[in-house]
Amino acid sequence: MENKKTLKIGRSDFDLIIKNNHYFVDKTMLIYDFHYSANDILLMPRPKRFGKTLNLSMIDHFFDIQKPESAQLFSEFEISKHEDFCKTHQNKYPVINITLKNIKEATWEKCLERFKSTISKMYDQYDFLLNSDKLKFTEKKKFEGIILKTASETDYKESLQDLSNYLHKHFGTKVIIHFETNKTSEGRNVVLSECG
Repeated sequence: MENKKTLKIGRSDFDLIIKNNHYFVDKTMLIYDFHYSANDILLMPRPKRFGKTLNLSMIDHFFDIQKPESAQLFSEFEISKHEDFCKTHQNKYPVINITLKNIKEATWEKCLERFKSTISKMYDQYDFLLNSDKLKFTEKKKFEGIILKTASETDYKESLQDLSNYLHKHFGTKVIIHFETNKTSEGRNVVLSECG
């Protein structure tokens, strides 16, 4: 009996959708377009429920150097026909994925605390950098301060750029940043950026 596809509503994890045989409209050529864009930063403003987070997840699984097992997820899609592109770029870059969509606090102080917590969790995902021989002692101390939430406000302001620099030093290649902002009445904005 053939495994029937199902519609998964409310989930934005590319890995989950593909592995569980849910419907997915092939948008994989967005990866190709993103890579060959003349811009270093792409803004994707779209209404709610337009698939922005799912697209970020798809791009993340394609490029992320720490997810080589994700390559198989793309085998049935249009992007896989571009073998040279896949061989050159698939799972070759560190990816930072940050979302601020859940920061909805009423006061600046609470918003700042939530922001610090979000950044701390993001840094914790890359804690292997604390053992990297490519980072200086002072960079590791700053990194540790972000994880422990003891860093200065200036350190938090510089945290995304710093993390991008640390990953660039460690892996020796450009870094891709996915940034998803808060909800507005029209939806959320997504920024894709290549650094390094």
